[in-house]
Amino acid sequence: MSSVLAGFLVRLGFVVDKDEQAKFQASIDYAGKRMKEIAMRGAAMGTAFSAAFAKSTQETNRFYNITNQIGGSVRGLNNVASAVAKVGGNVDEATNSLKTFANKLTFIPGMADYTKNLTGVDVRDKTGKLREYSDILLDLIERWKKTGDAVGRVEASFLGLDGAYASLMKKDFPAELKKTNEQQGELADMVDKSADSVHRLSNEFSRTWEIISMGSQAAFGTLSDSLGLDKVAEKFNKTLSQELPAWIQTEKNIWDQSHGVGDYLKNFFFKADEFQDAERYKRHLMDDEQVQKFLRKKYTKQKSVLDDEAEEGVSIVDDFDKKGFEEELARYRAAKKAAAQPAKPAQAEPPPVPGKMSRGLRNNNPGNMRPVSRNQPNDGAFAIYRTPEEGWGALGRQLKGYANAGLDNVASIISKYAPAADHNETGPYIQSVTANMSRRLGSDVGALTRLDLSDPRVLKALMQSITEHENFRGASQYFEGASFDKEVLAAAQSQWRSKVVNERDKIPSWGSVVVNQNITINGADNPRAVGQAVAHETLLAQNRYGQRNLS
Repeated sequence: MSSVLAGFLVRLGFVVDKDEQAKFQASIDYAGKRMKEIAMRGAAMGTAFSAAFAKSTQETNRFYNITNQIGGSVRGLNNVASAVAKVGGNVDEATNSLKTFANKLTFIPGMADYTKNLTGVDVRDKTGKLREYSDILLDLIERWKKTGDAVGRVEASFLGLDGAYASLMKKDFPAELKKTNEQQGELADMVDKSADSVHRLSNEFSRTWEIISMGSQAAFGTLSDSLGLDKVAEKFNKTLSQELPAWIQTEKNIWDQSHGVGDYLKNFFFKADEFQDAERYKRHLMDDEQVQKFLRKKYTKQKSVLDDEAEEGVSIVDDFDKKGFEEELARYRAAKKAAAQPAKPAQAEPPPVPGKMSRGLRNNNPGNMRPVSRNQPNDGAFAIYRTPEEGWGALGRQLKGYANAGLDNVASIISKYAPAADHNETGPYIQSVTANMSRRLGSDVGALTRLDLSDPRVLKALMQSITEHENFRGASQYFEGASFDKEVLAAAQSQWRSKVVNERDKIPSWGSVVVNQNITINGADNPRAVGQAVAHETLLAQNRYGQRNLS
């Protein structure tokens, strides 16, 4: 571009300074480079939009599954969750509370009438259909404002809404809920009406990625080994992790050292390389040759000297400070060498002293189970087991015994395991376990989700969740390892049925837990063997999940 301008000016009779033309060309080239970077950021925005689309699909599908359990609408649940988030509340706790409230209305005979008699709020409309939960909550809030906090908390606990009470009673919650209902209006109706389609789309996305994942595992294993891609990726990631923070800090440095927006734009477009070199030098990211080049430029100054042969009697020459250059280069090399020395390994924290651990861990009884006979060692209230493995296995067999007797969801199991009659807060216990299991299994586990405790993964997640509720968060780590997994496997295969379970203890389940399946393909270097393995596992998956998530 600069050469075209130069030719044009020469034809007009102007004299073009070649040095200035070179500088101008460099400026144009650099501006083009920066514009390319901006274009790449635009592409990144497109990727972010796609990710947002996928996330919204996943979120709508999650609300769809929850509303199938509680009998509400996607719009109503979404608006309640949005209002809770706006007032700084915990959306998961509020959602779990709504599940508990819905379960009580569904499975406790006469609960709707009792709720009306207790609070004066009718949960059904004139046709007998369940009202929208957002409307029910607004009516309850109005009542609790009049009756006072003490009465409100008691009634919320009875209804199963104690986990959401703090958020609901915040001063601005009703206004936020009403504003959300009004502002989302037609859009929320569209989401609600199309939730079934989004649900099916989400399932197909899931299947698509499962197929792609299996194909990638089959094809990429051999390619990675043949091409050494793991080493290439390792080198790239190491460089990226070092260089990216430097680029981010460079952008900040440009702004900090600029005087106003105009100066910032000039520095951003024409001096970014200088700022980047300074930051890379500071972070010891340059090799020795790059460091010498950087320091040579730093210690070279231009000065004017008298020159009789020059047109104006003065010449501009480079003045190189060799001493300063060599001293800083030596310091840099020494600092980089010191930084490269391997750090001493950190001392691992010793495990807690047994005497300071929780009662359940001291007794090798992670579930705090009662003794089953007078002869069993105990501390006056809970059983004492000889080893952690023995107590872990006892917990697993007890839970599998409940399942064999017909208790196949968290609500029924915990209601039997920690009944309210024994001064347990059964509702929060159920919420704690479902939240913990959902995180461990990567699946939405509700209070009424059917659990297959013959699957060791599901049984172990339930045991870990109970252990952490009975003791403290992280307590389940003391029951990890091959010897403990052996106890879980034996418990999952147990056919013993608990004799204390009766029909009144059984609460019907909704849906099932979907646990991700990991496929191991042997003979990855043999295409025929890979094809057979994929076909076999696909057939098994179709048999297992052919009916799952159907609307």
